[in-house]
Amino acid sequence: MNPVSNPKISSVLRTLTLVEVVVLFLAGCGMFFLPKVVTPFWPWTVAPFNASFLGAVYTAAMIAAAMQTAYARWSPTRIVTPMIFIFTLIIMILSLVHLDRFDLQRPEVWIWFLLYMIIPINAGVHILKYRQLPPADTTPPSRFGKYLLLVQGILLGVYGMALLTIPSAAASIWPWKIDVFHAQLYSVTFLTPALGAFLLVKAASKFEWFSMGLTQCALGSFPLIGLSVVDAAEKRINWDSTGVWIWVALFLTILVIGLWMLGQARMSKNNI
Repeated sequence: MNPVSNPKISSVLRTLTLVEVVVLFLAGCGMFFLPKVVTPFWPWTVAPFNASFLGAVYTAAMIAAAMQTAYARWSPTRIVTPMIFIFTLIIMILSLVHLDRFDLQRPEVWIWFLLYMIIPINAGVHILKYRQLPPADTTPPSRFGKYLLLVQGILLGVYGMALLTIPSAAASIWPWKIDVFHAQLYSVTFLTPALGAFLLVKAASKFEWFSMGLTQCALGSFPLIGLSVVDAAEKRINWDSTGVWIWVALFLTILVIGLWMLGQARMSKNNI
């Protein structure tokens, strides 16, 4: 493929995404693997189940950002940057809506708001900058692939919007009790991969399949692993609850489709 059809991204976008990778690594892996070390520095108070889940989501987000940083071209930036934009913009808005959850005397809080102002602005500016560029590869998914991506986009998008707009009702299937703030915050867990799926419907390159697939495998598996590990110590999950198994099924669906995406990357004939 001619590199002109898959140009390099700007140094500003690559540098700020690299900063994001470092932050996501420290926050995500720290909250997931070393919660007792990292949670005292989190901008608000988090309980063990929430710490594990936040760590899982941030670790998965780190993978997508790392792919963009490593390859630094329009593919997979076409997919990853809009996902970064919606992820960070929603979190920034919710942080302002729930400002009472933050202690403005703590420096961690100001770092949080600074990052969540700069990152969505940077992503938004570059989305506008590259808006005229076509997909780096014009190969569309198969009919089955399109339907599967649409199903993922609709399923996760509807549930993500439900968490955002009717958080108490939508959070009723959650394995542990979460408040309105966390329910709305967790909407990005579903809205972000929903957007990614919709963007892949038109066309998908090998590296876009790989980036999205690897991200979804992490997003589908880490929350399930974290839930099991934390519950082994806390013993608070009612495994007989239908809601719990609906929640588990949602993440298993994300994982299975992620594995399918990796299979698509392996079968792809282009090298983008």
